[in-house]
Amino acid sequence: MLGRSILSYLPVNLANVVTAFGTIVILTRLLEPAEFGIYAIAMITTQFVHMGLFTWMEAAMARFQARAERENDVESHLATLYRMATLTGVTGLALVMTVLWASPINPNLTFVLAFALGSTCLQVIFNLGMEAHRAAHRIKRYSIAYSSTTLVSFTLGILFILFTPLQASAPFLGAICGLVLVGGLDFLFMLKRMRGGEFQSEKVKTYFTYGAPLCIGLLLSYALNSADVYIIAAMMGEVSAGEYNAGYNLANRSLEFFFVWVSMAVTPVAVTAMEQYGTEKSREILKNYGAALLWITVPAATGIALVSKDAGFILGPGLRDNAVTVMPWIAFAGLINGTMNYYVHRGFMLSGQTQKFVWALVAPVILNIGLNLFLIPSYGLMGAVWATISSYILAITLATILVRRDYPLPLPIRASLEIFFCSALMAVAVYALPLSNLTPGFLTLIIKGGVGISVYLIACWIMNAANCRDFIKDTIARTRTSALPEPAE
Repeated sequence: MLGRSILSYLPVNLANVVTAFGTIVILTRLLEPAEFGIYAIAMITTQFVHMGLFTWMEAAMARFQARAERENDVESHLATLYRMATLTGVTGLALVMTVLWASPINPNLTFVLAFALGSTCLQVIFNLGMEAHRAAHRIKRYSIAYSSTTLVSFTLGILFILFTPLQASAPFLGAICGLVLVGGLDFLFMLKRMRGGEFQSEKVKTYFTYGAPLCIGLLLSYALNSADVYIIAAMMGEVSAGEYNAGYNLANRSLEFFFVWVSMAVTPVAVTAMEQYGTEKSREILKNYGAALLWITVPAATGIALVSKDAGFILGPGLRDNAVTVMPWIAFAGLINGTMNYYVHRGFMLSGQTQKFVWALVAPVILNIGLNLFLIPSYGLMGAVWATISSYILAITLATILVRRDYPLPLPIRASLEIFFCSALMAVAVYALPLSNLTPGFLTLIIKGGVGISVYLIACWIMNAANCRDFIKDTIARTRTSALPEPAE
């Protein structure tokens, strides 16, 4: 079941791969380094605003959809959240724009933020529908709606860069158009689902009580990930912020695809199991999930570190040299952060103790900001990297300790040791390749990637690391069984 669910979300992740790598490849070439730095700051600011205003509603949609179906109250569940999202979006946008225009910041950044904030207020309506589809296991509808909206938004954003003077604002205008033109069709579907539902203030209280700590926690988590860009921009300039962001995104986003892919397939299953069968069943699902997550992400992080220089051709020449120097370290940091966000934090979600999610992040955020202020003046971009790694280690340690007090989160220690051993064999094989005379680039990337993946898979198959051999055989068997025609009566 787990394998088929993961495969069902493949189209979504392919769309994410295309748009994320396309954004890095194209924007770092079409935009000047300083302009790309403005885009990066606007994107991070928009994420902060979205998390602060809207994520409690998206989290509530994901968590309480299964309960609403069990209680036959889906219409009011949807109506309540959609009306709250509309009210919050309108008032929040007016307030944020007022503060923005009154602030003494770069006028170019203000102009870009106006488009970015407009897009995020539309994004919440679309996201609520996507969370409802995932929670209700409407995987096909989710995949089609999400993939098409993402690809259309990306394509329009690039066209706006090429044929309008909007520059860094263009990707956000593309997102607005994609959400209206394509995402609007999915909203019509959701309108039918909520027909006859009533706005219920008691639900708002329940949803906010559950989601607000997650919202604050996500803000702290994102501050842990991205506050260093603001500090770099203030201390080193927008060009350096763009270089750091480009290297960070190329390494971290590459790894995050795998975390998001597996997580979006498993989280709804775990929530449904918790609601219908209890803690032990959800724990069984998380145990398999944790092993599968590490089996995919540990070699991915190792591979990113091994080929960082070879992958530098993806970035524009104005940002490339400094960006690739941070990538191996960011891959290591991304592995820690992804394991924390997409595995350990699921325990807070399932136990309902979301307020502890917040407390697990306060000290790491303070440490991160302090180390950035101390290290960046002396060590530049690498100072920001070291600050990030140190704070991530503290964050995942605190989160694991706190979550296991309320939820029996399994720790896949044996699977981890097997996976790290196979990844180490992969690293040794790649380092041993006689490629020193070749210029880093696409050819060496392909050779190293092919050898690394082959060695890792062979080693895992021989050792049956994380029970991967049994998992793959079971997934293939289930896929073949579902493909067989129904017998005639």
